[in-house]
Amino acid sequence: MLAYTTKDFPAPAKSDIVPDDGNPVQGGVMKRLAALAVIAGFVLVGCGGGGGSSNSPAPVPPTVDVTGTWDVSITSTGGNQVPVGSHWTAIITTVQTGSSASGTFVTSGGGGQVSGSVSGDDLDMTIAQTSPCAGTYHGIGMVNAASNLMSGTYSGADCYGTLETSFTATKR
Repeated sequence: MLAYTTKDFPAPAKSDIVPDDGNPVQGGVMKRLAALAVIAGFVLVGCGGGGGSSNSPAPVPPTVDVTGTWDVSITSTGGNQVPVGSHWTAIITTVQTGSSASGTFVTSGGGGQVSGSVSGDDLDMTIAQTSPCAGTYHGIGMVNAASNLMSGTYSGADCYGTLETSFTATKR
């Protein structure tokens, strides 16, 4: 990262303050803005910005299979739907094909669809709640295939407000 100090930008010359058109505000400001735009362009290029190329790593193939029925224990960690520390359970049933996973979830208060992708031992998921009202949540679960356990977090909102959680799940 480039760092600049006031020493890098000397005081403006009189011609910078009062341009030829006699308008001291507009001309001086415009010259400064033009200089800042040029500097910003160099900084972006130097930091890799604006190049159009992606530095995203290649997808990692799945090393786990999330197919099956999972008993999930959920704890609220934030949001305004329920008090922090509230606890409830769910049952998630999923099918994994390649790196894609989909299925359903059911809680005592409602249910919906789960979809996502598996990369390595992580399940990146979207939860589309259909009842008691529509809502969307996004989360990630880390799967330990040797012990049939998954743990992670998810957050989102429905008609009752926002919700942030942590969860643990055991595969049946």
